[in-house]
Amino acid sequence: MMRSGFFPRNAAAARGPVAVYSDHAITLMAALLLSVAPVKGFGATTEAGPDASSKPTSKTPSKSTAGKAVRGVAVPPGKTAGASSGLAHVGAGEEIVATGAADRISPAFRVATLTNSTVRVAVVTAAQLLQTGQTNVISALQMTSPEINAPPGGGGGAYSTTPTQTVILRNLNADETLVLVNGVRRHISALGNWGDGPAEGTEPADLSLIPLSAIDHVEIITEGATALYGQDALGGAVNIVLKSGARNGGTANLMNSGYYRGDGQAIEGYGDIERTIGHRGGGIDIAWQVLNQLPTHRDGLNTATLYGPQDAALQQKVGQDVNRVEGLSKSLAEVFSFNGHVPVTDRVDAYLTGTLGHRTTDRVGFPRGPANNNNVRAIYPNGFAPIETFDELDFQVNGGLRGVLPLGVSWNTYSSFGREQVNEDVENDLNPTFGAQSQTNFHQGTIVASELIGGAKFSKEFRSAALPKPAVLDFGLEYRHDTYQLGQGDYQSWATGPVLIGQTGVQPSSGAVGYAGFEPVNAGNWSRDIFDGHVGLDIFVTKKWEWTIGGRAVSYSDLGAAPTGSIGTRYNFSRRFALRANVNTGYRAPTLGAVHYNATSTGPGEVTENLSDFDPTARLLGATGVKGESSRSYNIGFDWTPLDSLHLSLDGYRIDINDRIESTTEFSGPLMNQFLYSQGITSSPTDKIYVTYMTNIGNTTTNGFTGKISYQFPVDPSWGKLVGTVMANAADTEVTHYASTPAILGQLGQTYFDSLSRNNLLRASPKNKESFALDWSRGRYSVYVQEQRYAGVEWINYSGDPASTWTHIRPQVQTNVEFSARVGRGFTLTVGANNLFNKYPTHVKRSTVAETQGTIAYPMTAPGGYEGGYYYARVGYVF
Repeated sequence: MMRSGFFPRNAAAARGPVAVYSDHAITLMAALLLSVAPVKGFGATTEAGPDASSKPTSKTPSKSTAGKAVRGVAVPPGKTAGASSGLAHVGAGEEIVATGAADRISPAFRVATLTNSTVRVAVVTAAQLLQTGQTNVISALQMTSPEINAPPGGGGGAYSTTPTQTVILRNLNADETLVLVNGVRRHISALGNWGDGPAEGTEPADLSLIPLSAIDHVEIITEGATALYGQDALGGAVNIVLKSGARNGGTANLMNSGYYRGDGQAIEGYGDIERTIGHRGGGIDIAWQVLNQLPTHRDGLNTATLYGPQDAALQQKVGQDVNRVEGLSKSLAEVFSFNGHVPVTDRVDAYLTGTLGHRTTDRVGFPRGPANNNNVRAIYPNGFAPIETFDELDFQVNGGLRGVLPLGVSWNTYSSFGREQVNEDVENDLNPTFGAQSQTNFHQGTIVASELIGGAKFSKEFRSAALPKPAVLDFGLEYRHDTYQLGQGDYQSWATGPVLIGQTGVQPSSGAVGYAGFEPVNAGNWSRDIFDGHVGLDIFVTKKWEWTIGGRAVSYSDLGAAPTGSIGTRYNFSRRFALRANVNTGYRAPTLGAVHYNATSTGPGEVTENLSDFDPTARLLGATGVKGESSRSYNIGFDWTPLDSLHLSLDGYRIDINDRIESTTEFSGPLMNQFLYSQGITSSPTDKIYVTYMTNIGNTTTNGFTGKISYQFPVDPSWGKLVGTVMANAADTEVTHYASTPAILGQLGQTYFDSLSRNNLLRASPKNKESFALDWSRGRYSVYVQEQRYAGVEWINYSGDPASTWTHIRPQVQTNVEFSARVGRGFTLTVGANNLFNKYPTHVKRSTVAETQGTIAYPMTAPGGYEGGYYYARVGYVF
């Protein structure tokens, strides 16, 4: 079969067999059938601080107040505080209502986190997310939170193994941030960041598969999260709180966006419908989002020898403008969610939440010219550029029953199941060792990650004459079953065929040359069982002095048990000033993907082997197994409202992490190549190969602070309302101890953790980030202006590159603006721009341009992006 041209319009991928999968989905569903006892009462919630008169630490979230933490009786979220619940009665005609403003909502029922307690919580509202003009919550959070960064080129930079962005909190590993939806653990993605970059070696949850229109607000919890939500929240937690049907109405939005360069056009539609259910406080929200994103490219001209003597006419016609690697990929995403709750009987409240996402992504690889040794002219007379495709199907459903026992013990039984399956394929590629008989479309393999959760939570208030407020005890048990699966690719996607000499006289690469498939030895199905028990106590020793103490004991079937704890305190000197402090310990087990992912990727003239920890080659090179990492963190901060219009908060923190889980150096060089050849691992001692595996590289310490100032200017009301906000975060991570280099690597002249690996860990994310914003509104009009600055970072392309070739990315300063006007009944027109003045990051060094054959013109981990100016226009309707 003959193909012509670098970029075919259509190439249907040959889908290989999907690996057999068993998810044990019915396990522990019996947790929903735990004992049901008479309900004492249900009610509703709004946010308040430890002092009933104190103001919240951040802007009040949007209209839905379901599940927000307040001082009140033990009530499930979704009801109306201070109003009759209509659910249950103790005696004839005696309704149970939520009126206790000095008490707090039961921890067993919370889907959100108290904002004015010993824990620091930053709240980003739905309106603030939409104000960024971004198409997904990850990009929007990067623009609204000083503590969050999201590398634009995927977590693995230029050679990323995932096409999506990754959340990095306080410059820590992306897996060290726990992601929750309505307070329930979110399953991780099947796609990991296995290439070089600031999130290398991570497999975090993918927030971009949650509709923007479903979100009520997002909480960023940076202290005490290991005790509140999970001991693996070493850096903190991000909790996405969904709308819950607090009103009868909905929203609809249509947005068009693109880049000043004229590419990257996107059409996005999203909206939701909220409905109350019955007359006893039930409700549901159904949301959706569809995004069609066209690609961009910021590459330079290809610097390789693409053409032979017989290709003069083609060279004249096509030239060297064939690179399409650096930029956004073409993608289509359809995302859906629902979140509802309803009284089942006078004794029981039921709730159910679900998300479903499907996304296809086409990512263009490095081009191979007609004269390339890995090209077969009988198939591609004009050369080719492989296209890797990702077909993702992601869902999570969680639900349960909750109520209050006669003795005032609140209970909540729940189960959750989340799963992502990714079919990886490649189009417009070939396996040159099969010559003219090679396939051109390959199924690379299937990756599946899932998590089943079942558990129960309980809480109870204890009153004592010695205490000014009731003490609250909460405890619970949870079981989790995690799985990870790799399914092998088509035979030709990884095999070596009979053609062992390419057109330039040397042996060509085996497997699909653009993106090789998973070999049978890579394939497998792995699982882990986790038993998690927790207990916590919240107590006021005086009316103004609060203490929280929590602990967890977690047992992992493959790693043993790990106890952790947390202690926090807050003293409210007055209704305007409070001081808080926390000490926490945490533990994070390596993801199953970090332990078992095993694959091959290619770049210009090189091959990278990401070896699993159990791979014989990894063991030969000193791998001994990845153990979990443990942490100790300390925080002290204050909230101060000197004026009704002025609020200040400042937090200083230190996070010590032992046995950091990271990827090793990419081992390479003549001695390594010769050694791998002598072991029969490579086909030639001159192969340019890079080998890496996951390990515990040593200990690190992160010191930093986060500050925020918000001020409402004293503007005459006839001129509207003007609010200014200044936010900043600084975080510096240093290695305090390096693990010893295995003897075999020392003999081969290898460094266990070289300059590239250290840069990915310490210097690839900005050490500080600041923003200043003005938000003005008057009547139907509003204007938002934000100035955002990212500190400079370092870019290193390959392991072994000398310091003279590194690119220092200067600080990026960008201006973002938005103008909105309400027109007609319910309609809003919005136009805006990010990076208004079209600023680009520092160009990479010429040496990097040369060694990447011109595909990398800008550092793909530039924190403020490398695409240039971005604009958008949106029509919204609220009904």
